[in-house]
Formats: sequence, structure tokens, C-alpha cells
Amino acid sequence: MNVVMERAKSAWLLAFGDVITLLITFFIMAIALNKGEISKVQRWVDDQVTESYQVLADEIKQQNLQVIKVNRTARGVLLSIQSDNAFESGSFRPTEQLSQELETLGKVLKKTPLLNILQSEDNRQVIGRAKEDGMQWYSEIRVEGHTDNDPINPLSRLRNNYFLSTLRAESVMQTLYRASELPAQLFSVSGYGEWQTIADNGTDDGKRQNRRVEVLISASFQKIN
Repeated sequence: MNVVMERAKSAWLLAFGDVITLLITFFIMAIALNKGEISKVQRWVDDQVTESYQVLADEIKQQNLQVIKVNRTARGVLLSIQSDNAFESGSFRPTEQLSQELETLGKVLKKTPLLNILQSEDNRQVIGRAKEDGMQWYSEIRVEGHTDNDPINPLSRLRNNYFLSTLRAESVMQTLYRASELPAQLFSVSGYGEWQTIADNGTDDGKRQNRRVEVLISASFQKIN
């Protein structure tokens, strides 16, 4: 009797072990498949960003823009305005040259694939399937202003570098919004003053690099709450 019970117990343990093994295998496969789907979606998003970068790079070169430069970064498409000819000295007002280039850029943005993603039937299908899985397509044009660490004239109405950087970003955004005719909800503005440097403020060249406005065009799928 004891032998029979021991055999039954062993068989039960073996069966239970098989079930646990199958469950673990199932979860591993589910995680792997999920990661595979996420990677596939991420690659698709990256392809859209890269295509838009190429369009912008070609147009900027063709239009011979001098003040505005474009790069493909891990964050998205980065348009940099980093020139002594960009803004009036000590002011947030764009120079005539920058104003003209922003008008041109706005018209290019209007045709940029990433900002017109729903014009393609294939893209609509991808975004539709993602929405069924609880993911919402999100794109943004974020305009960020930065300065060097030189103090603002105490008699100036600009008050401080944070205020100056914000107003410069705002002036760029307003021109791009008007020229592109894109939806207002795509745009956002931030000013960081002297607090996000990319070079040493101890040199004239470093200060020149830190005085900049950056326009970041990005996109992603975000979980629907």
C-alpha cells in the first residue's frame, strides 16, 4: 500500500512539475512575443522619424538655409538655431534672416511625413492596430530656448536668462505655427535659460554654442489611460 501511495505521490509531483514547466515556458514565450511586437513597432516609428529627417535635410540644403541646421538624434529630428545672426542683440526678436528661414521651414514642416502620418493608408492601418492594443500615436514639435550665463542688463525688461530663452522659443514657435498651418496642439515651448549647457561658458565659443533655440520633432506610441 505504501509503495502504491509513494508511486502516486511521485506521479502527482511529476505531473505538477510538468504543468509548472509548461506555464513558465508559456510566460517566457508571451514575453518574447510581446517584446518582438514592441521592437517591431519601435522600428516602424524610427523609420518614420528617419524618413522625416531626410526630407527636412534635403529641403534645408535645397533652400540653402544658413541659420537653421538639422540632425537626426536618439530623441528625434533636431533643428538647431545657433548663430549670432539669429536674434537681435540682447533681444528675443528674430533677425530678418531667421524670420525668412523660419517661414521657409514652416512650409517644409507642413509636408513632413511624421507630421502628416495619417495621409498614408499603410500608416493608418498601423496606428489603428496599435489603438486596438491600447496605444495612441503621439507627435510633437517642441521648441526649447537656451542662453549662456551672461547676466541680463538690470534695466532690461527681459529680467533674466530664463525669461529671454522662453521668449525666444516662443517667437520661433509662433512663426513656425503660422507658416506651417499645423494644429496648435502639436507645438509646445520651454525655456531653460543657462541651465542646460552644451559647451563651456568660460569661453566665447562656448557661450556662442550655448545661445541657441532647438526645435525637436518627435513621435511615439503612448499607452492610453
